Amino acid sequence: MAVVQMLCVTLILSLNVSPSLMTEIRSTNARKTSAQTIHPRLKRDNGGDTANTPGADDCQRCAPIGSFCPVGTTGPTGPQGVPGRDGRDGRDAPVNADDSNDGDHEARPTGSTGAGAIFVRWGREDCPSSSVLVYRGVAGGAHYTHTGSGSNYMCMPEDPIYDEPIAGSSGQERGLLYGGEYQTNTFAQWNSLYEHDVPCAVCLASDRQTLLMIPARNICPTGDGWVKEYSGYLVSGKYNHQGRTEFICMDRDPRPVPRSVHNSNGVLFYAVEGRCGSSGSGLPCGPYVDGYELTCAVCTM
Repeated sequence: MAVVQMLCVTLILSLNVSPSLMTEIRSTNARKTSAQTIHPRLKRDNGGDTANTPGADDCQRCAPIGSFCPVGTTGPTGPQGVPGRDGRDGRDAPVNADDSNDGDHEARPTGSTGAGAIFVRWGREDCPSSSVLVYRGVAGGAHYTHTGSGSNYMCMPEDPIYDEPIAGSSGQERGLLYGGEYQTNTFAQWNSLYEHDVPCAVCLASDRQTLLMIPARNICPTGDGWVKEYSGYLVSGKYNHQGRTEFICMDRDPRPVPRSVHNSNGVLFYAVEGRCGSSGSGLPCGPYVDGYELTCAVCTM
């Protein structure tokens, strides 16, 4: 305390304090020094420390001592310090290591955005309960007699948007796209769908990134988180038609587009059967049976 008070006296002298005030301060210091030799903040009472706040007189007489008085205004920002040294190189992490420590990070396949797996459910306008509907539509593609245009089936939205179309070209210098029909009069399971238009639904499996259509199987791989979105039968265009298509998986329980029965053809859907043979031109006989319609499954993970 005596040291602090002497600092106060020195500081006040530097501020040209009046002699009368200096006399009062010296008198106060003398009384306090004779009465105690330990600062009140350090005084022990019953074995514990006590924190006694200095009085207002001390603050008024020694305002520059910041430990006793309110904090003053913040001064100007000092100059920027010199840059520190470079840190040490980190250790190499294992391949595909999870770099988070919060336990919520889920490793995703390389290149994945985490948006999910997109697939088409052919023959239905709704999605399985394991996914959500993006849009519904009808099947479309090139005419079965045409050698040009596209070779894939497409799920055409119900509400197309055009942008400055030019009508009246009569198909010259254009690709042509038609609606699709079931050609299933010789396939007992789908006989009632013959010459109806084919609906479709585009679906999103939001928590999965991998999509796989498995031909000749109506189940998905076991383990590793595989989910069967739907299963059914493999379909394509007819083997001897000029137009080429692709093999896709039609839902096992397909539906027609309401009030769409007519024979306008366009892009056609036929059930696919396997051909097996020992000459090397067919599938291996034994596991495959000649003439059996092939199943399929659409799986995500």
